[in-house]
Amino acid sequence: MSETFLSRRKIASRGGFSPNTLKNYAERGIGPEFVKVGGSCRYSVAAFDAWLAQHKVGAAQ
Repeated sequence: MSETFLSRRKIASRGGFSPNTLKNYAERGIGPEFVKVGGSCRYSVAAFDAWLAQHKVGAAQ
């Protein structure tokens, strides 16, 4: 099975972020992993979902 990769704009929309927020995270090295294809960044959907899950805030019961 192949991985699905989305543009910064599409992955940002998936997570409720602005593309600029993800750009800033990438520049600071705190965002989800991505690959550069030409001049564009592409995010693995699975890697993004895993990164997002790691940043949940709240009490685990």
